[in-house]
Amino acid sequence: MLTSFFMAFSLYSRIPVPQTEWNEKSMRWCICFLPAVGAAIGAAQGLLYWLLAHLSVGAVFRGAALTALPVLLSGGIHLDGFLDTCDAIHSYGTREKRLEILKDPHVGAFAVIGGLVWFTLQLGVWSEAQNRTIVPLCITFALSRSLSAFSALVFPKAKKDGMLRQETDPAAKSSAAAMAAVSLLLASAMIYTGALPGAAAVLTAVLTLALYYRMAVTVFGGITGDLSGWFTQMCELVTGGTIVIAAAILR
Repeated sequence: MLTSFFMAFSLYSRIPVPQTEWNEKSMRWCICFLPAVGAAIGAAQGLLYWLLAHLSVGAVFRGAALTALPVLLSGGIHLDGFLDTCDAIHSYGTREKRLEILKDPHVGAFAVIGGLVWFTLQLGVWSEAQNRTIVPLCITFALSRSLSAFSALVFPKAKKDGMLRQETDPAAKSSAAAMAAVSLLLASAMIYTGALPGAAAVLTAVLTLALYYRMAVTVFGGITGDLSGWFTQMCELVTGGTIVIAAAILR
């Protein structure tokens, strides 16, 4: 299990961990530790917020720093999938054509547009972070990844091969149950720490998951690793935005 833990951090982040041997046995539980990567990113995010608050920096610089840190710590692996998916969704080609676009290393116009919009909105979210919302905001990183792992284990796959299938096939049922339990715990923590804004964020996370399923099955015939990255980034943005907006309404 410890090997799987280190594998998850090596694969889904740039956080330094001891190097381990990659094998099928270790890969079995690797995806189950994806929420732990999110928890580590959330903890680093909270620490940076605390540091910048004590330095009394402006909201824009604080928002920019808090937007950049998760991308740097994750190595952009989920953002890469988000950008590829933006291109594929807006190609309006056949299902096969869209799946080919996901594998294309080139960046299209819709990826650039989608990335700019995502960064702009995330900057807005983190510029509005406050002491009363920072904890649920940091939980979004773990919750989005637990739901992403759950969907990767349960939702139909678009392809019969690839890294996503390699990671999820060996222990799908037991891993899915574990991810469902972790997601419930994280949702409870978000509601406990965020009150009504936290509850609203949990609701939007579930709605985003449902829309993700519909989009993936309808447009691509199932999920892929890139689509999982798209969902992770969208879930972070939507839940964070919900917390900020709900907190502003209830202020």
